[in-house]
Amino acid sequence: MSREYNNWGRDQINIEQVQGNVVLQERDRPTRPREELLLLQTVEDEVVSRLDQSLHYAVLINLKKEAQPEQVNRPWERELRIGLKPATPLPADRTIAQIFDDPAIRGKLLILGQPGAGKTTALLDLAKALLERARADIHQPIPIILNLSTWKDEKQPIREWAIAELKSKYGVSIKLGRQWVSDRKLLPLLDGLDEVAPERQESCVICVNEFLSSESSPLYVTVCSRLAEYENLTQPLHLNGAVCLKELSNEQIQAYLTQLDRPLLWQVLSHHSDLLELVRSPFRLNITLLAYPQDSGDHWEQLQRASNPLQFLLNAYIERMLHRQFESQVYAKCEIPTDGETRAWLIWLAHQMVERAQAEFLIEDLQPSMLSKRQRSLYLAILGLSAGIFSGLGCGISAPSGKLLIGLLTGWLVWLSGGSIKALENIKWTWRRSLHAGTILGLGGGLAGGVATVQVGEQNNVLIVGLLLGLPLGLMGWLLGGITGETVEQKLVPNQGIKRSVRNSVTAGLLIGPILGLFSVLIWGLIFGLLNRTPSWSSSWLSWGLIGLMGWLILGLFGGLAFGGLDGTKHFVLRVLLYKNKKTPWNYARFLNYCTELVFLQRVGGRYRFIHKYLQDHFAAMPLPPVPDKR
Repeated sequence: MSREYNNWGRDQINIEQVQGNVVLQERDRPTRPREELLLLQTVEDEVVSRLDQSLHYAVLINLKKEAQPEQVNRPWERELRIGLKPATPLPADRTIAQIFDDPAIRGKLLILGQPGAGKTTALLDLAKALLERARADIHQPIPIILNLSTWKDEKQPIREWAIAELKSKYGVSIKLGRQWVSDRKLLPLLDGLDEVAPERQESCVICVNEFLSSESSPLYVTVCSRLAEYENLTQPLHLNGAVCLKELSNEQIQAYLTQLDRPLLWQVLSHHSDLLELVRSPFRLNITLLAYPQDSGDHWEQLQRASNPLQFLLNAYIERMLHRQFESQVYAKCEIPTDGETRAWLIWLAHQMVERAQAEFLIEDLQPSMLSKRQRSLYLAILGLSAGIFSGLGCGISAPSGKLLIGLLTGWLVWLSGGSIKALENIKWTWRRSLHAGTILGLGGGLAGGVATVQVGEQNNVLIVGLLLGLPLGLMGWLLGGITGETVEQKLVPNQGIKRSVRNSVTAGLLIGPILGLFSVLIWGLIFGLLNRTPSWSSSWLSWGLIGLMGWLILGLFGGLAFGGLDGTKHFVLRVLLYKNKKTPWNYARFLNYCTELVFLQRVGGRYRFIHKYLQDHFAAMPLPPVPDKR
């Protein structure tokens, strides 16, 4: 006997009276939709990757503790603040997830602390716990990690910003992101309130509070900020409580160093109060351990005499990482960049990220605005000249004056576009763009047909030829002009956006070329038939076949350029200029991956970030040095 048994109180049997086998089957558990599972996996990969690349983990690896990292606990000291009540110290074994679940907090938490206190690490630990809950229970919201530094428009509601960030960071469509926010399926973990421009921080807090009081307010939310910046705000966040990460106590520092087998370092620090004050944050303590793996007295004397000990410590860390002996997985020994090259390229990158208030960097986000004014003019000149020559030559058998006119016009339009780059990774069709493109192409084709008719001495047929050429071209523009690119930035590999753009351009060129090649043959045939003119070259089917082939090639190339190829070309020209001016290496992805080995950067998919904002700001404060020649 086999049956489903559900213990609902109305379907009970005496098991002793049953003969045969009884199979108790668990009812099918509901599962999340595929899109939600994909987002869960993406966020999970991000959290695991960033925690694995944290400074704490780097310390364990360098001190040969990676085999049992759970035996070396992160040093923490925290206190809980709720309303106007006095701050309450928290026991060391209480996790950030338990604080999040506190009945007084109810999942709306503010994480505060001094620079380097471990706020982002605490946020990642919380995200890891919340991801486990979301995996186990489909009714739990999915945590997403967003950096408020990208909020730059004071008129943009945080709800719309979060939806745009979902698309930008995780590849979620605007429509689906809006639905998830409305259905409260997401749990925002907002980092970097202090990284918002100072003049916009008050507005940002107001917008966050408006979001929290709206109909689509998330069930739970957590925000991170530096303590000093938050206390300077006049408008507090409408959250239920805050956990403040305090400076490390002497006991915590001693216990941490003892776990790492560095008792001599504790002896040095305990006898130098100024050095002990320097390492009271987890970041500075870990930087010290990595910068000085040996307990040499000379190191501590130099650090103690430094006018700016933190700057001296960061410089020591950079030198140590550059000269650390290890086997690179991305460069052969003879290919490793020089220390001067590595330093110069990182300084340039930090300058660009600070100027644009970026916490993360993607190779496909390189823009011509990163060039000097002179180099930007050269960049536009190269693009404009190339586009002019290409379009002029692409006019086939038209008169030289027509080729020159079209070439100049195309080059001028490319120049006016500013040369900005936007990777087109997915192709879609929109009504608005189709009408716009159809109108422009129809009017332009009609005008070009009229000019060409005048050139061949058929002024009486200007209107007819213009309509004959303009109407079909307008229809073609309506059909093809509605195709546009959509950026999907769930970046799994470096420079994924440009690679997809180039691939899409090839696909578009192969599809558009044959259609427009045949179309061009029909148009030429109708025009010459209407004008009762038979050019000498059109006496055979071979000639018309060559026209079709030429149209296929030229229009296919134009189509490819329009749908990703032009942006790929712009990116290539920009990379050449950056390389020639020694701002970046030629293989940028390999260099950035090398910097993750040096523990300067972290990588998540195709995105890169400095291991800490301290280090990013330190590099950005350095002047841009000339890059020395290769060894």
